[in-house]
Amino acid sequence: MAEVAKTFQIVEFNNGTIRVLSTDKRQMARWYALDYLQDKAQKTSQGAYVALLSPAFYFSAGFRKKKSNST
Repeated sequence: MAEVAKTFQIVEFNNGTIRVLSTDKRQMARWYALDYLQDKAQKTSQGAYVALLSPAFYFSAGFRKKKSNST
């Protein structure tokens, strides 16, 4: 069996929007179900999936975290 590398990238644009790009469709579906993503992932022409990160979450070195209401 061949080994498949599944990766994801987080891209923050100048206007403040954050997009998640991943090659793993199932992972993106899980993140959407857990409300990490604002919209369902769309397949790009390169075969990856892209979605907008929910404003209630952010990514850090410790992976994903929920924003606190105190800030």
